[in-house]
Order: sequence, then structure tokens, then C-alpha cells
Amino acid sequence: MFKHLLGIVLLLSASFSLADNSPSDNLPDLGDVTASRFSAQQEHDLGRMWLKMFRNSVKTINDPLMQDYIESLLYQLVSNSELKDRRLETVVVDNPTINAFAVPGGVIGVHSGLFLNTDNEAQLAGVLAHEIAHISQRHFTRSLDKSAQSTIPTLAGLLAGIILAATAGADAGIAAITATQAAALDSQLRFSRQNEQEADRLGMETLAKSGMDPSAVPAMFENMGKNLRYARSKPPEFLLTHPLTESRVSDSKNRARQYPRRVYVDNLNYQLMKMRATLFHSNNAEDQLKNWSEPQSVNGEAHRYGVVIALIKLERWDEAREKLEPLLQDGGNRIAYRIAEANILIGKKEIDKAIVLLSGLLAITPGNHPYTMALADALQAANRYDEADLLLSKQTRERSEDPDLWYQLAEVRGLAGNILGVHVARAEYFILVGQFERANQQLRYAYERTASNHIEQSRIRQRLKDIADMEEKLKKL
Repeated sequence: MFKHLLGIVLLLSASFSLADNSPSDNLPDLGDVTASRFSAQQEHDLGRMWLKMFRNSVKTINDPLMQDYIESLLYQLVSNSELKDRRLETVVVDNPTINAFAVPGGVIGVHSGLFLNTDNEAQLAGVLAHEIAHISQRHFTRSLDKSAQSTIPTLAGLLAGIILAATAGADAGIAAITATQAAALDSQLRFSRQNEQEADRLGMETLAKSGMDPSAVPAMFENMGKNLRYARSKPPEFLLTHPLTESRVSDSKNRARQYPRRVYVDNLNYQLMKMRATLFHSNNAEDQLKNWSEPQSVNGEAHRYGVVIALIKLERWDEAREKLEPLLQDGGNRIAYRIAEANILIGKKEIDKAIVLLSGLLAITPGNHPYTMALADALQAANRYDEADLLLSKQTRERSEDPDLWYQLAEVRGLAGNILGVHVARAEYFILVGQFERANQQLRYAYERTASNHIEQSRIRQRLKDIADMEEKLKKL
């Protein structure tokens, strides 16, 4: 079951699928969304297992600000969608290409390249809304139901190819995918085109209900078309379902015109995250600094923020503070600016000031993830490891599925001399990145240190059993 479902998931969701979408308001009736031989809990469990394996295979971005922005945007979209089970997990992939994917059970992945290849928040949101529609309509399991009488032995190769595309680049991934027998997937593709039609329609409805411009969808299609035209090698037709056509762009424009016209203002936070992604993928921070320092006719404030973070990366603290000051005066409550302020204080060795700043901000917004992680950095820089341990331990109760959080907690506990805590945190990190044997090893080390603590021993035994159950499920993939 798991092997087949994984393949269908990735076939339908890869690269914000550029399916053919003939202009029609009479979309096909794909049946009852709730009618499937797979339960919602099975989808949820599969999605979490898949995410563990995915994290073990690709490089992700550890940027609490970017993660928080995407999670907030998804929450806004999901609140205006047909998705009932809103237990979402997101992963930001370190890859400059246009791609997003959805996995059963509420897992949504975003390539950092989506920030590089979109012009505004509505375009990014349009991609995410499309993926949310795939999940809400259970396209993946319903596709598997449709193919219940057929066997497709090539899906494992498709899975490997998509993961390779996310790690080694599109050309290598395409080569791996092409090596599978594409002809065996023809019937699935015909059905998935119907899924794409439905996801296009529902995604645009979600976008409009969220107060964003529906015309961003056809604009994004046009961006994708340009991207494919300039690509060195195009993905095989069976992966993209069908090459992007003028008819799909035209259909999306017609649908967008059906919504009332209004003036839309872009979200500055999106533009700030775009600056972060651009700097992250830049080979030369000095060159990027020069580019952002030139007079800009649009996105002036975002470019000024870009200058600040480039100066921070170059450790030019006094210049960064000078450039940040006007942003603080105009938008002092914006999280990205306050994080930059704290980073500059830490860089200038004014760590106590950074701790006071971030502690005050967390008192106003308890549990805020970017502030929490920044404060942990400041406490660690001040050698206040026990306090950082307590802070991050509390955060794991809210974000137990965040591997980057567990990783930093393990580091802090090591510095604090909390060896038992180190092993427990490392085990949780290894579980979340699909390295079960290493997680087992860490828990065995922890067990040896809890001879007189029967409650802790019981917890460790339960966690070891959880890992054994995960490994058993993995054998079925």
C-alpha cells in the first residue's frame, strides 16, 4: 500500500504540475472526496513517514523567519480552503528551482526557488493553494483507488528520480526518472489531468477568499512558461502530465476575470523573505550588496532590508546598524527587522542588550519561533546554556516535529553538560530525519544513564518501541 501511494503522491504533485487544462467551467465530477479505501489517519501517518525519508535525502533550509512566514501563509490559505484536517507540516528545500509539492496527510514542501521565481505573495500563494487543493480533495488516494486493479512497478524509480532532482539538480533527476517505464503511467496521467483542473479551480477560490489577487495564478503560469523555455532540458512529458499550454493560461485568465476587481497590495513580508532567499542563493554577498544598494524604483524598503542582511552576512556591523535604523523607525514591530537588530547586537558583542531585546519581544508574543531561536542564539553566545536549554525544551512542546529545533537543543545541552538530554534530543532529531538506527543508539546511551529514574526509563522504552514501529512501516514502502 505505502509503496504505491508514495509513487502516486509524487507523480501528481511534483513541480506544481503543469497539466493541460482546457477552458471549461464544467469540471468533471471526481466523486465523493471522503470515499476511499484509505483512511485520513492512514494518509496522515504516511505523510509523516514520507517526510522523514525526504529529509534524509535532501538539503533543507534552517531559517526560522522563512519557515514562520510560510507556515503563516499556509494557515491563512488553509483557513479559506476545503481542507478539513489542518495538521500541516512544511519543509523548505534548499533548491533554486520552481517547485512545490503536497503529500497525503498534510505535508507541503516548498523549494526556496519559489521566492526567486515569483513576483509577489499572491503568486506564491497561488502555488500553495493549488497544492492544498490536492490534499483537500484527496487526489492522491483517489488516484490509487482508481488504479486498484492495475500494478505499476515503476513508481519506486519515479520516487528516486524526484528526490534526486531535489538534491543533484533537475538534469540528474530527469535522467533517473526517464529510466523508468513511462508508458505504464499513461492511464494515471489522463486521470491526473482532471485532478489538475479541480486543483486549479479550488486553488483560485482559496486565493480569492484569502483576499489575494486571483490573476496571480495566470501570471505564475506565464512565469513557469518562461522558466521552461529557458531551461537547458525540459522535464519529460509524463512527469509534468502535459506541457504548459496557452489554453491553460487562457483558462486561468478567464476564471480570474470572474472575480470582482479590486486593488491588491502586496505583503512586504513576502518581499523581505524574497531578499533572504536571494541572498541565501547568492554566490557573492558583496555583489548582491552592490545590486541592492543601487536606487530602486520598486520594492525600495525590501531592498534596504536586503542591504542590511548582506552587511550582516559580511559582518559589517556598524554599517548594518546604520542602514537598519530607518527601517526600525518606520516598521519597528516587524519581526524581520527586530531579528536583524538582535543579530547586529550579538555581532557587536552587545549580547546582554540582545537578550533584553528578544526577551521583551517574546513577552509580548509568547512562543514566537523566530524570536525564540534568536534568543537561544543570544543565550548561547552569553554562555547561559542552562537558560537556552530551558527555552528550547519548552519550544519542543509546541514544535515537536521540527528537526532543526531538536538539533540546536542537542548542541545547547552538550554545552550545558546535560549529557542525558543530549542523547534524548539527538534521538528525536535522528527520528525526524529518518535515521532510525542512529536514533536507537542515542536512546540506548540515554537508557544507560537513567538506572535510578524509572519514569525516564519507561519513556525511553516507549520511544524505542515507536522507532521499531516506524522501521516496520518502512519495510512496507
